[in-house]
Amino acid sequence: LSNKQPDKKIVKMAEQNGAVIPHRTLLGEVNEHITCPLCRGYYIDATTIVECLHSFCRSCIIKHLQVKSYCPVCEMMINSAKPNIKLDKALQDIVYKLVPGLFQREMERRQQFYASRPGPAASATPEQRGEDTERIIFSPEDVISFSLEYADVTDGDSISSKSSDSNECQTQPAGSRRYLQCPAVVNISHLKKFLSMKFDIDSTQFAIDI
Repeated sequence: LSNKQPDKKIVKMAEQNGAVIPHRTLLGEVNEHITCPLCRGYYIDATTIVECLHSFCRSCIIKHLQVKSYCPVCEMMINSAKPNIKLDKALQDIVYKLVPGLFQREMERRQQFYASRPGPAASATPEQRGEDTERIIFSPEDVISFSLEYADVTDGDSISSKSSDSNECQTQPAGSRRYLQCPAVVNISHLKKFLSMKFDIDSTQFAIDI
């Protein structure tokens, strides 16, 4: 059992020209939080032990509990006949969004597996067959279009009041809204820089919040 503590300094801040710039977190800095302790690969069907909250790939922890009755990390005893484990969809979504191409590769692998096994495919869920339509996970090659709109926050209650009463919202005509087309991997700092240049905003005096 390792006594190594996780690095709490995930995000660093640096000052440049009087402006605070967030440090870009690399995937390697968070790898230990999104990899399975058993197979050392990224989580697939992330599953968490309810008693101790340690997570593993579902197939990894099931195989482990077939021969041993304790958590591989903290060695807490577990009822191997009826283990209290749950799929962790939130954790799996984080892994898919952090690791480029992992979701697409996993779905392709499942499709190839079930293509030659029509029997098991009939009883499998769409996600198990690699046909997951609930998750919205973009690949680095995807191009997306979205609209950026100005939010008037001079009144602290303006946003909540507008969202709560749809009849008082001022909607734009269908053809007047503009969309920005960009790669799916664009980050917020790029969007802030784009807005700063487009509207000639002095970043040393004004902060752009998205």
